[in-house]
Order: sequence, then structure tokens, then C-alpha cells
Amino acid sequence: MSDLLVVVPARGGSKRLPQKNLRPLGGKSLLAHTAEAIAAAGLGAPVLLSTDDDAIAAEGRRLGWLVPFRRPADLATDAAPTVAAVLHALDWFRAERGDDPAAVMILQPTSPFRGGACMKAAVAALARRPDVDSVIAMTALHLPPARLFAAAADGIAHPLGAEDGRKPVYVPNGALYLVRTKALRRAGTVYAGAILPLVLEGARALDIDTAADWRLAEAALAAGLPPEAAAFDPAPSRAAPVA
Repeated sequence: MSDLLVVVPARGGSKRLPQKNLRPLGGKSLLAHTAEAIAAAGLGAPVLLSTDDDAIAAEGRRLGWLVPFRRPADLATDAAPTVAAVLHALDWFRAERGDDPAAVMILQPTSPFRGGACMKAAVAALARRPDVDSVIAMTALHLPPARLFAAAADGIAHPLGAEDGRKPVYVPNGALYLVRTKALRRAGTVYAGAILPLVLEGARALDIDTAADWRLAEAALAAGLPPEAAAFDPAPSRAAPVA
């Protein structure tokens, strides 16, 4: 069994920022930024590009990635969840190699500044934590849970509340998902089983989805990216399952 498969999901149908995966940022496509981070991490794992777009496929081949298929049209719509494309890629890998990888890392090209250190940290965290099923990049909200609100049917905002208001609160930022394959197939989601947050902040956590996000990315490059964090795991004890 292979230990790890890296899947890069990159469809060609972005509406808010057309062809964003190929658009040059600092002279490199978002795909190339992701490839550089993978190389810096030294994962030694195959990288499989899942795309429905010929130009994106050509860029993936140029970067040395596996591009064995075009993603089916029904898995490349705005409404199609990323996990469906990941499961499709895993099915191809299992048919080709005879078994699933032990874990799959999902890297969306829209997080070009994540760097390689967080990938190494995620793999190391999963290896040393048998109680964890998923390691997911998140950003700290820097707010106590009691300061978070949800709108009811009448539009009124109600506090979510919490048993312990001192617990840190995180939100996924899309930069990295590392999931044990058995847990992913069982749960049908990248948020599988017991989840360990891998904290990324600021520009390192930027997810480019709109023209405004792109301008922020250009500004971050112009200002100089902050160094990659030395530590990412905020939870040295057992990670609690997330529903």
C-alpha cells in the first residue's frame, strides 16, 4: 500500500475569477506555486491532478504531475463537492495500483502561499497521532465561542454558546486537508473522524476566490511573505472528534 497520495483538484469553470488556476501570480500560475510547495515539503508522494480543463491538464503535465483522466462533467460543476472529485481520483488510483493509499492530501491551488512546512507538519502529526483521522489547515478566529452567533429563521442572531468559553475556535481555510483514506471513504467527507487543526494565519492562509482576493495576494507578494510557522499543532493532547 502506498503511504500517501496528493490530489490537486483544479477545475476550469471558475466564474468569479475565470481561469484563476492558470493566471500568473508573481510570474507563476497557482498550480506552479502549489508544485513548488510540494517540492519544498519533500513528501515523495505521487501528485494527481483532477481537472476537466485541457489547459490546466497541460500545465499539470508540465509540472510533472499525474494527469490520467479528465474529471467527469458532473463532478466539475459549481455544485459538485470537492470530496466527490477526490473519491473519483482515489477510485482511479486503486484500480491502477491495486489498493488505496493509506492517506490522501488535498491541496487546492487557490492557496498559493501555504508553503511546504505545513505539509511536512501535517504528515508528521498524522503519523504520531493514531487517534486522529484528519489534519486540516485552519485559522484561529481569536474570539471566544460565546461571541459567535447564528441567525435563526426569524433573522435574529443568537449566540452559539459553549461549555468552555476559553477553548480556541478555528475555521478551515482550505489550504490543506490530510485524511486517512479509510476514514474518508467511510464518512464521505474530508472532515472525517477525529480532526486535528493545523493552524495557518495571515497571507499563508489566503484562499483566492475573487478579484479582491487576487489583489490581496499581489499585495502580500509585494510586501514579502511572512516566514513559515515553526509549529502548527495547537493540540498536544487528544483531538476531539468534530461532527
